[in-house]
Amino acid sequence: MPKTLRLPDGSYMRRTDIQSVIRYIYGLQCVEIVGFSNIGKSGFMRLLAQTDVWIQELGEAAQEFLPVYIDCNRMLGMTDQGFYELVLRCLQESSDRVAALPELDKAYSALIHPATEFQIPLSFNRGLTAALTGTTQRLIFLFDEFDEPFAQIDPRVFLNLRALRDRYPDKLVYLTATAKAQNVIRQDEQRSEFSELFRHRTWHLAPLTRSDSERLIRRYANAYEADFIAADFDFICEWGGGHPTMMEGVCRILDAAVAASGQGLGDVTMRQKLYRDTARQLHENPILQAECRKIWRQLSEEEQEELRNLFTGVEPPAPAGLERLVRSHLLLPIEGRYQLFSRLLSDYIQRLALQPLVDGGALWVDVDSGEVYVGGMETETLTNLEYKLMLLLFQSTGKIVDKYEIVSNVWGESYIDEVDDARIEKLVSRLRQKIEADSGNPRFLVTVRGRGYRLQLE
Repeated sequence: MPKTLRLPDGSYMRRTDIQSVIRYIYGLQCVEIVGFSNIGKSGFMRLLAQTDVWIQELGEAAQEFLPVYIDCNRMLGMTDQGFYELVLRCLQESSDRVAALPELDKAYSALIHPATEFQIPLSFNRGLTAALTGTTQRLIFLFDEFDEPFAQIDPRVFLNLRALRDRYPDKLVYLTATAKAQNVIRQDEQRSEFSELFRHRTWHLAPLTRSDSERLIRRYANAYEADFIAADFDFICEWGGGHPTMMEGVCRILDAAVAASGQGLGDVTMRQKLYRDTARQLHENPILQAECRKIWRQLSEEEQEELRNLFTGVEPPAPAGLERLVRSHLLLPIEGRYQLFSRLLSDYIQRLALQPLVDGGALWVDVDSGEVYVGGMETETLTNLEYKLMLLLFQSTGKIVDKYEIVSNVWGESYIDEVDDARIEKLVSRLRQKIEADSGNPRFLVTVRGRGYRLQLE
């Protein structure tokens, strides 16, 4: 499936992101685009480099701007010369009129074959100055894959970029795309001067919206003749969460499962079984699990700890930590609770967070197999109602679950007026007999008098 935000009719996904960032650029403000692994930063930056997008958003005013896409993976060497060479090369590629400027061509040649090291930044500055003064357009440098050069090359490069921006504030704007904010990647005096240009203008790239996710699914279905129904769209969006790579992976696995099952999937029960089987495959797929692992490893130790606490309930997550994770779009606040944007990533982190507790004698639910473990040993098989209650409590670990929630999730909302307290208490008692060593003195499933029940994993 093509890695592009373009749609067949010429429109594009991430319209809100595009409009917001172009609004900053129109105001001649620098912006850093931050997003976790494979969320679509490069596709977003490449889209911003296309002139027709500017025309759609700004009309005639688009002619004032020349976007220059700079993929830092194209650097011929991780050095100041390699960086400067790439910028001038991309600048020449972006416009025939700019490429024809003799002073730019002369500066590029001097940069490639410098007589001294001192001539490298000098040639770059002369070339860029020639472009800035030789065109009426404002230059918009779109630095993609900026993480490694920002961390590794000579920091004087960034001090020089800052000086050029200060000299031409009405003609030169920078956008950078990184997995983490610049001040997290690396900071020193010179880099800090550069990073000040982006202060208060960090745009965290979110997963695709539901409408864009559906467009992506339809594009896959058209390309591969997949026969997805409405419920399949819900399943794909739940598990992929708007993450393009995950979404495509879920599409492929579900598509193959539907094709292999043949007929008879119109029945709701059969479709639900298909989803359970597909979920198992998603957890076993090495590509999707590697994608989850990349996101996890990009998190700071503090962020990882906040997510562990969110799942285990051993310690309450710090509100400031949760706010940071919401800002980065990893967590979504939904009805007073926090959940990860993707079910696939949620299950991955849940397993990481809970495994030490399992090894230490705690309770754990394997949501794939439907099995419940205490101290690493499988409990007696639960009935359907017992498992529904167990799963509800497990997914709300550390939180109070009231009787209304229990009836709604275990029996169904139509039973709200039919299930009384005694019936709930009887179900809780049966569950305790299977998970507690002493059901009369529960360790895991505790009663919060007058409010409901809470599951503790230790």
